[in-house]
Amino acid sequence: DREFAAEMVRRAKRLIEEGQHKQAELYLRQALERVPDHQECQAYIAVCLAGKRKFVSAEKLAKNVIRNNPFDAVAYYALGRVNLIGSRRGSAFHNLEKARTLATGDREMEGQVEKLDPRRPPVIPWLPRDNFLNILFGKWRSAMDRKKSG
Repeated sequence: DREFAAEMVRRAKRLIEEGQHKQAELYLRQALERVPDHQECQAYIAVCLAGKRKFVSAEKLAKNVIRNNPFDAVAYYALGRVNLIGSRRGSAFHNLEKARTLATGDREMEGQVEKLDPRRPPVIPWLPRDNFLNILFGKWRSAMDRKKSG
């Protein structure tokens, strides 16, 4: 049954990337019928709900997955994606950064996060992204890039 759920998740992820949230959700719900506690299915259903403009339900579901497993990169990725779809960029980038941290070594998840988070790495990598110096030097780097291209 776990193999079936994994296959349904693979299919659903492909459909989500194509914007077919309704069909993706059907696959994920089929998987949940067999494996009711499948965290990855629940996380991706949250993305499907957001794609259907059901933001409150989507965010609630993603946060519930995180509450049950606070070290699940997929759950943070899903919440980040829900936030992005719902135009909450600050929350989205925070959750995507958390997903990136938790996904270390998981190439597929790192790639998914990379696609959604267009920000460059912090200028001073050993300091948090929101540290004053990273913000200041990041703005300076951006200004220099604009000068070069303009």
